[in-house]
Amino acid sequence: MSRVLTVTVGAVLLGGCAESAVDPWASVRTQLASASRTAPGETTAPVPQGARLVSYAGPAKALTEPTGSSGADWTQSWDERPAGDDSSPSVRRKPLPSFWGTVKRDVKEMPEVLWKDTKAVYTSTPNLLLLGLSYGGALAVQETGPDRTVEDHFRDHHIFAEDARNIFAAAGNPGTHFALAGAWYLLGQQAQDEETYEVGRTLFSALIINGMSTLVGQAATWDRAPNGEMGTFPSGHTSSTFTVASVMHEAYGPWVGAPLYGLGVLVAMERLEDGEHYLADVLMGGVMGLVIGHTVAGEHEFELFGGKIVPYVDPATASSGIAWVKHF
Repeated sequence: MSRVLTVTVGAVLLGGCAESAVDPWASVRTQLASASRTAPGETTAPVPQGARLVSYAGPAKALTEPTGSSGADWTQSWDERPAGDDSSPSVRRKPLPSFWGTVKRDVKEMPEVLWKDTKAVYTSTPNLLLLGLSYGGALAVQETGPDRTVEDHFRDHHIFAEDARNIFAAAGNPGTHFALAGAWYLLGQQAQDEETYEVGRTLFSALIINGMSTLVGQAATWDRAPNGEMGTFPSGHTSSTFTVASVMHEAYGPWVGAPLYGLGVLVAMERLEDGEHYLADVLMGGVMGLVIGHTVAGEHEFELFGGKIVPYVDPATASSGIAWVKHF
């Protein structure tokens, strides 16, 4: 009954998001129109590659600047954008010289950023397919016996020493991850380093969305963990760790992402060994963290190791699913 409730609530929420979703080609058409209106002697202001895009809601003329003009004027026009104008493409956000000024600006705009990031996660067809298939797989794991088998194994066997389990539990704690986001945010603002600052902002958004998604899932299912605690599906430690790994992978590449994915696996194993979660809980948590982290940090497109997850239909067999596509 609890699983049916989860699916029903999820369908209603996703339907509401889909109804309010923005046309995915709107920003492309706007950029083309803006380029066609660019006056002679003007060039479109550059956006650094790899930057996370945040909504630019300024006047169309602020998207172009005369050749040779300074970037400072362009940034100032971004901050002076009129409220309610959401028609222009996105640009990268810069930290202000004042720490509290930066915080005030970002807190004010956080609801809008979270809403757009949430819609990007939960209105993407590939994301919904991947999450849906993972949910179905988790149900299969619950109903066919692997959950109980893993629980029985870890009741009598231990992989990690108690100190190691405590370390992995702390490393997977969402509070630790929010502290990491705060450190990146502070370091970027104080050093006026746009990339570090943007990674901090992205971590905050992705972690908040992941945390809310985890709470909704746990409240809706309200399952009992092997250790007797209530609210286990999905695993919050696992999903949060994979969210951080995905954001850092998008920002700094696989040399940073791969060790963090490995940490996510160790955190998941610690959750099983301590009886905090079942196998299905950590599997669903891992996939959810991957989807949320990569979507939020990847300019609202879920990419995994440089490839996109797309819907797949085989006309010959009428089978359907998802595929990983990478262009070389």
